[in-house]
Amino acid sequence: MNRRQDVPMQRRRQMLKQSERAVDGDHVQAQPTGYRMFTDAQLDEIHLASLEILRRTGVRVYEAQALALLQDAGCVVTDESLVRFPAAVVEDALLHAPSRIVLCDRAGRQRMYLEGHRTYYGTGSDLPNTLDLETGERRPSLLSDVQDLARLADSLPNLDFVMSMALPSDVPVETSDRRSFLAMIENTTKPVVFTAWDEAGLADIIAMAETIAGGADELALKPFLLAYLEPSSPLRHSEAVLRKMLMMADHRLPFVYAPGPVEGASAPVTSAGSLAMANAEVLSGLAIAQLRSRGTPFVWGSGSGPLDMRTMVATYGSPEFMLHCMGMSELAHHHYHLPVWGFSGCSDSKLPDIQAGIESALWILWTALSGANLVHDIGYIESGLTAAAKMVVINDEIIGLVRRLTGGIDISPETLALEVIHEVGPGGDYLSTAHTARNFRKAWYPHLFDRRSHPAWLEAGRPTAIKSARERARQAIATHVPASAPLPPATLEALRAILAEAEARIA
Repeated sequence: MNRRQDVPMQRRRQMLKQSERAVDGDHVQAQPTGYRMFTDAQLDEIHLASLEILRRTGVRVYEAQALALLQDAGCVVTDESLVRFPAAVVEDALLHAPSRIVLCDRAGRQRMYLEGHRTYYGTGSDLPNTLDLETGERRPSLLSDVQDLARLADSLPNLDFVMSMALPSDVPVETSDRRSFLAMIENTTKPVVFTAWDEAGLADIIAMAETIAGGADELALKPFLLAYLEPSSPLRHSEAVLRKMLMMADHRLPFVYAPGPVEGASAPVTSAGSLAMANAEVLSGLAIAQLRSRGTPFVWGSGSGPLDMRTMVATYGSPEFMLHCMGMSELAHHHYHLPVWGFSGCSDSKLPDIQAGIESALWILWTALSGANLVHDIGYIESGLTAAAKMVVINDEIIGLVRRLTGGIDISPETLALEVIHEVGPGGDYLSTAHTARNFRKAWYPHLFDRRSHPAWLEAGRPTAIKSARERARQAIATHVPASAPLPPATLEALRAILAEAEARIA
């Protein structure tokens, strides 16, 4: 970073320190653990490598307005779409991107503060298959799965936002993005992260959101949604994704711009090379967004795991994927001071089994250590191809456990308990003390993991975490009602009219 950034970056750091002390939602957020994978010097080296990729190799930009913005800013455009970036263009974009984003729920209440090391978990999007809760069999996803999984996520205390999970196969594909968005917001009041297939779909979804919020200005002030956008690795920005990015910037709405390169296929096979290239892709996207509208709320991030050369499957549970996400988090926190996208609770296993449990738990703990802000893919199995409601419930339990771990031990006169230690003395017991009565509920208690004695476990019917998760998912889907009031009938009618108009237009 050059000298002219020193003062603004110091100001960013002060703001982030203050934000760590802010009141946040209904649960305790983990504080920074002190774990670092990279030194500041190594982060500098990655950043400079990304700048060199942008200066020397460049990226392909397939959208005329974005090309014009970059050319006017001093980028060199050759071969119609190849753009090479001076470092100053990137550094200027970093100066103007906001260091925090606040997401609200559907009623406009602040729920998620994407800043510092505050970590929020949610489901993922657009899986072609779903593990049926009743039969246990893998089948094509349906629109009802989007509804059911949104309702399930809304019911779980440790899930903070909702993505569609399922890619419905039983509705017209051209408008399935609008249908999925409507299915989510009818079944959750939590913030929503969504996908849109094209510019027209995004416009319809924004129109729906503005209808709910009470207008464009209210939605920009209290956004309850965030768009998921993705460049095409290696080093390409498609026309479709850039038009969506420009529209989000014009509406002052937040979005994530996260590539998904596969190491050994669409990215270098080495983790450092993949990280440098993905970082260059995000930096170039950030530049376009800030040139379009300074201050556009932009979430940093990338997900990259290796291609398993034995199976030709892109991995989700590999240590290299986790290391890549840690690297992106450290760049965002310690170098760029931007909100960061993350992955968690996902597995390469085909079933909710021991492998899925191990990979999901490691992901959740690792992500908490990284301090990633907006963490998705809870409940993914089969390397990002299948949604499993049972794994969503199990991962909610793991998140609660990890949040307790990262919350640490409170030190105060009450918790040091010197008075009660003196009162009980040597050889006494603490079971009947007032101190125990006041404090025992502060321990973490599981809902799924079993702590009964063996005779009690036998009497209960030999429950397992997977069986208990299935029952909890079934009950939530059947009976849960979001905490806030349902959407007013007039609002629902207006939303359905937007969907009907889109379907008529496409037909």
